Amino acid sequence: MEALDDEERLVSVGREDMLRELELLPVWRARVPVAGSVPSATQVESEALVPIEVTAAPLVAPGLESVPPQVNAEPEMLPALQEVQPEAPLQAHESHLNNIELADAVAPQTLLPHPELPQPIVEPLIQTPWLLYCPHANDAQTQLLLQNIVRALQLPLEDVVLHQQTVRMAQVKTRFCVLFGLHEANQFLGASFMDMAAVRGQVHTYDDLMVVVTHPPQAMLENPLLKREVWQDICLLLAKNAEVAT
Repeated sequence: MEALDDEERLVSVGREDMLRELELLPVWRARVPVAGSVPSATQVESEALVPIEVTAAPLVAPGLESVPPQVNAEPEMLPALQEVQPEAPLQAHESHLNNIELADAVAPQTLLPHPELPQPIVEPLIQTPWLLYCPHANDAQTQLLLQNIVRALQLPLEDVVLHQQTVRMAQVKTRFCVLFGLHEANQFLGASFMDMAAVRGQVHTYDDLMVVVTHPPQAMLENPLLKREVWQDICLLLAKNAEVAT
């Protein structure tokens, strides 16, 4: 029996060796502790009683590094920023502002006045050497009286105009003018005469225009004696006309 056991042991050993050679059988060996390497209970208790110094360390979350204290870098960065910033745009902007200020200062001096529009040339409504101005004389007796005065002048008919519509002196180009009535004279001349006696019997000169103011036809029809005064006033202009002709 012992021989059989030895043979089986040899066979089993040979199989393990073969498996070991083929790296198919791990070899497990229990390590036996060396004498003296296992601490005794007294040693463990003494080591447990050794005081441990604990130093406080800052708590840092995992994955995060401690943040260094902030340092004011502005004084150091200012020179760098001044060197990095371009100066050309600033100079262009300042020159543009200077140009605007100069333009504002020069603009009022360089503005040219607007040329005045030419005034339209207004032709006078009446152009005649002699004008007899008696507006609103519509009745037959007044018309007859005025026609007699025109014939008494003994002037060419083409040189005399009897005008019976309202006009002003600026609308007339004439040399001699007879104004019948104080109100009509003020309207024609743009004057403010108050008394007929103060204005009649004399020649009023306005540049090249010679004017006499006399009684209206209505007053002559009411008082025929006034016809003499009217004729005296007209003769003043006839004398001026004779002087001009000579």
